[in-house]
Amino acid sequence: MTALQQWQERIRAYRSEREETEEQAWQRLSVWYDNWVRNNDYVELVLPHLFEVVSPTARVLEVGPGSGAFTIPLAAAVREVVVVEPSLAMRQVLNRNLAAAGLGNVRIVPQPFETGLTALEGSFDLALASHSLYHVEMIDTVLHGLLKFANHIVILLGIGEELAWYQALYRQFKNKEPLPSAHFRYFYSVLLELGIYADVKLIWTSSNYVYNSEDTMVEWWLNHFHLNAARQAEMRVALRQISERRGDQVGIYDRRRIAFIWIERERNVVCKNNLSINA
Repeated sequence: MTALQQWQERIRAYRSEREETEEQAWQRLSVWYDNWVRNNDYVELVLPHLFEVVSPTARVLEVGPGSGAFTIPLAAAVREVVVVEPSLAMRQVLNRNLAAAGLGNVRIVPQPFETGLTALEGSFDLALASHSLYHVEMIDTVLHGLLKFANHIVILLGIGEELAWYQALYRQFKNKEPLPSAHFRYFYSVLLELGIYADVKLIWTSSNYVYNSEDTMVEWWLNHFHLNAARQAEMRVALRQISERRGDQVGIYDRRRIAFIWIERERNVVCKNNLSINA
């Protein structure tokens, strides 16, 4: 089995375990995503690296912008940002956030990544995919598209490590082990198979799930596991054991590692040309 087939098999296995469609999942997460960004540090850790390769005249391509965690600061610093976002729910949140920030230099392509990239024109100084590639079966199509359009490519992915408290919750409320989605270990094998050269750095980021009240926290996790109110008391007890109150909020606070993947188009073109010459 090829690396690409293993990636695709992992995605299909993960989808078979889900109890909702992808759009239903994004509908549920869209109302919460801004809160996740506010209470975690991955954006502030990664942004300085992105600013190193863009200027006020730059064009930026973002694949899966979500609610605009990176889109908004990048749009404020460059000439244009083009985003490919297939989820209607996330596009609605993104549009509200862009309007609130007074930004008019962001163009939204409302298509799946595989087809959205083919509709693009021109070149980009930077392409970014922040935790947005986990469910892309035709990952080779997307990677080739990014290499076609962008000089610098940054991809953020989880490395497949499940947090201990999440594993315990999953076992208790789903009666089985969590099945991780496609992650960095599979992704890197695909890169090698496609002959794409990348620099990789593992970085520690916060993984904080923060809520305005205990009731909100309990409701969120019931929805996450698709449980009814009959298990509310059990969920409350379980969450109290792993959460803590900080000020007027309550949350589950932890840290995890993510893969920071940097791909240079020029480097890949040079390497491919050298391979062709040597062959």
